[in-house]
Amino acid sequence: MKLTINNKVVPVEIMDTPEKISTGMMGRDSLDGGMLFLFDKADERSFWMKDCNIPLDILFIVGDKVNNVSRDCQPCTTDECEHHTGIADSVLELPGGYCDDNGVGVGDVLSFQ
Repeated sequence: MKLTINNKVVPVEIMDTPEKISTGMMGRDSLDGGMLFLFDKADERSFWMKDCNIPLDILFIVGDKVNNVSRDCQPCTTDECEHHTGIADSVLELPGGYCDDNGVGVGDVLSFQ
């Protein structure tokens, strides 16, 4: 799947099963494009960086609109990792710094292809 944000096309991996959602970026050294987590309804979502190897930008989305961005979230190796939260029916993880480099922020609209 691909999505467009700020006129840039981003390839995304779909995380739509409980196993994929709980594993996410754990143990991975790279992310080519984005990782999109899909949920049944908009609700409070919480993500952490436990056992992630690279920094990430985390976008909380309702419908097709970004309503919260956690920028440059750093990897964590303990159980005391910071939690990044927001209301969302989908969450998009991008490589750390993507949002700053591409002017992505709250209010931006995503187009799913």
